[in-house]
Amino acid sequence: MSADLVPSSPPAAASGSDPLSSSRSPTPDRALAWGAAIVLLLGSLLFLYGGRSHPAIGVPTDGGLDEFFRAFAETVRHTHGWHAMHMLILIGPLCWAVGAPALLDAVHPAARGFTSAARSALLLSGALWAVAFVLDGFGAPVYAGALTSAGGTSIEAGVLTSFQANALMMSRLGLVSWVAGGLGMAVLGGSLLAPVVRTPWRTAVGVSGIVIGAWPLLAALEGEYAGGPFTSRFWMMNALVVALWYVALATSAFGRIPRSSHQ
Repeated sequence: MSADLVPSSPPAAASGSDPLSSSRSPTPDRALAWGAAIVLLLGSLLFLYGGRSHPAIGVPTDGGLDEFFRAFAETVRHTHGWHAMHMLILIGPLCWAVGAPALLDAVHPAARGFTSAARSALLLSGALWAVAFVLDGFGAPVYAGALTSAGGTSIEAGVLTSFQANALMMSRLGLVSWVAGGLGMAVLGGSLLAPVVRTPWRTAVGVSGIVIGAWPLLAALEGEYAGGPFTSRFWMMNALVVALWYVALATSAFGRIPRSSHQ
């Protein structure tokens, strides 16, 4: 057989000569970390400001649900800026859902599995939270006004039932959102404990995220929110702690960001 009919073997690539042939670890991105931190800080600021403006809502007493919701309707009608405060409370978790996974992508890009799981949980939480606070911020005033207008008439019972149903849907959606958001927090907290990114401050943020994130699920299983409306003895404290935790998470972007081992 002629030698020129035999296919020649491809030249062997020199070891390490092709930079594209070797796998590379994702490169941390400090600019992304700072941008995500700003989003987290903004979300917590808006959430806390809106929550500070919201009147305290108690739990149903021995007077029954009807009297509770009539009093709640009066609160809705006479609270200035009801729409605006609910928009601020709504925006906070949306900022957390965007900023927190992005920050972990920047600080610990190798933890794609953790970040993906946290992103899924936080996006579900943010979506349900938005629906819940649209119902409470924009649906509740309509029912409250109609209930006042229908006072003493035959249609009052129907309007009151509709108002209660709106509040119940809001409370259940809000509770599922809070549980999903807590699971996302716990996953984010766990990812901060990886040796490659761990510092004393990130360890504290990570451990606290796991503890704080687990509380909504445990509280729901214990019946803390079983009363109907989205109220709890610890709701205000829990909301404050969660918002401050995202502030603490934002500060973890300012610490050491490890370099890729293949750079």
